[in-house]
Amino acid sequence: MRIPVVLLPLALSAALVQAQDPGAMAAQQAAQIANQQAMIANQQAMQAAQQANEDAMRASQQAAQNTQTTMYLHPLTARPKFSVKPGAYSSALQVKIRDASRGAVIYYTMDGWTPTAESTRYTGPITIDSTTTLQAIAIAPYARRSRVASGTYTLSAANPHPASTGSGVTLAAPDSTGKVVLPRGMVVPLVFASDLNSKTADVGDKITLTLAEDIRAGDMILVRKGAPAVGKITETDKSRAAGTPGEIIFEVESLESDGTVIKLHGSAAKEGQDKYGTAAALMLPIGPWGLLEHGQEAEIKPGTRFTAYVASDTVLASKN
Repeated sequence: MRIPVVLLPLALSAALVQAQDPGAMAAQQAAQIANQQAMIANQQAMQAAQQANEDAMRASQQAAQNTQTTMYLHPLTARPKFSVKPGAYSSALQVKIRDASRGAVIYYTMDGWTPTAESTRYTGPITIDSTTTLQAIAIAPYARRSRVASGTYTLSAANPHPASTGSGVTLAAPDSTGKVVLPRGMVVPLVFASDLNSKTADVGDKITLTLAEDIRAGDMILVRKGAPAVGKITETDKSRAAGTPGEIIFEVESLESDGTVIKLHGSAAKEGQDKYGTAAALMLPIGPWGLLEHGQEAEIKPGTRFTAYVASDTVLASKN
């Protein structure tokens, strides 16, 4: 019966010694504080993750709602339709373009560039006598521009866009002073020297091109192939929800030859692949989340050809 009596004072003495040890007390307090901080940090991380998830869901819902609201308030003009199905043909054909929206005006291109309101207006059947990609849009009053209708017609009996002979643009021989006039409206073939993408492009960005072929006067070279030309981006849109593709619109400004600036004019648009069909298909299994499907960004690759025109009569001196 005396053993517990002896052990109790010893235990109390050890506890008292430990309680009086500053190092042990500090270590114990530090461990408690560290545990508390870890618990608080874990709780904060869980709250932050939950908040981020809620924010992402709200953003997605708002994007879908905005897209639906825009489509309701500003409906799209109906996409044009071609009377002849794209495909391979053995002889020239005529294609009619139709649109179901009342009062719509149709514009089209056959050079690979995306049509705009500045493109050729459709006024009647189009004759296709070589391999061509036909693109068209429709614009109706009080509605947004239609999606782009596109179709490639391959003609086996005709050459697809005859390749350049490399002879360049040739004008009349220079006068006795050795000078020649580049007339207003003269064709100037250019190629893009750098890549453009609607994801990174901004309005006002400069674009670089080069002359695709020599400009000659008789046997004399006026402007050599490779001469630098510049332009700028006038409008750009990144791809958006509901399968909407990105778009780039640009205009050329000038061509330089040995210090002489030749003013040019000409503009075009390039649109990425439209994924509206994919977005619409996703609406069925997963509801409005299908509207979040983005289209493809627009891209203009180096080497892409573009035709510009001399803006005003320009005098140049010939050179060998």
